[in-house]
Parts: sequence; C-alpha cells; structure tokens
Amino acid sequence: MLMALKALPLLLWVSNKNSIKRAFVTICMDFEKLCDQVFALNDGIRYAGIIDDAGVLVAGGMREGINSIVSETDEELFLTQTALRKSMRERFDSSMGRARFAYVERERISVLTFYMNERILLVTLEPNIESHTAMDIADDALEMINGKS
Repeated sequence: MLMALKALPLLLWVSNKNSIKRAFVTICMDFEKLCDQVFALNDGIRYAGIIDDAGVLVAGGMREGINSIVSETDEELFLTQTALRKSMRERFDSSMGRARFAYVERERISVLTFYMNERILLVTLEPNIESHTAMDIADDALEMINGKS
C-alpha cells in the first residue's frame, strides 16, 4: 500500500505533463493554421512565422519553394531583435496604448510585425507588394488574430 501511495504523485505529474504537452501541441497547431491562413492571403507573402518573446520560432516559417535572403544566423538575430523591439514598445503601452502592428518597407523586402500577447506574428512580403496591398494584408491578419474571420 505504501508503494502505491509513493507512485501516485509520479502518476499525477506524468498525467499533468502529458496534459501540458497536449495543450502545447494544440496551441502550436493553431499557430501553424494561422500561418497557413496568412500565406493564403497573397502569393507575395514570403514568410509567416510565430515567435515567442525570446525570438524563438514556434510555428510557421518560409513559404515552401522560397529561399531566405539572409543566412540562418542572421535570421535568428533578426527574430531576436524583433522580440526585443516588442518589449521596447511595451514601455509606452500605458501612455500610448498597445502597439497592434508595425510595417517596414526595405529595398528587398517588406515586413509586417503583429503583436499578440506573448507571441509575435512576423510576415515578410516581396518588395513588389504595394503599400496599400500590405495594409490590406495587415487588416486581414489582424482580423485572423482577433478571431473575426
């Protein structure tokens, strides 16, 4: 009887660990679905990924058949910097309100960054995508994030 009681906490821990793992897998699958939905918005979307507050990619990535314009090391640095910029923007949330998204046009790529609680949706676009089209993509992505589509 004493051995059975000692095993009980271990069984509960394993059960809870599996529940946490199932919840994590469900969340990741939802993030993958979100990335797939973002890709479906426009063929000019190169990248749709979800990163955490440390800049670690948790779902999505480069569109199939598209090569990154940066090295793997630079991509990791870019994701980390994106997470850092989010934390820096949060400094002004109380006075200016939460940032919903940011848009940057570069010569070779455009970037949409959407701020979601503890995660970030990062979307990159081909440079030929017009600004007004990027804003349409942003509006649609915000609706997806907020559960309105």
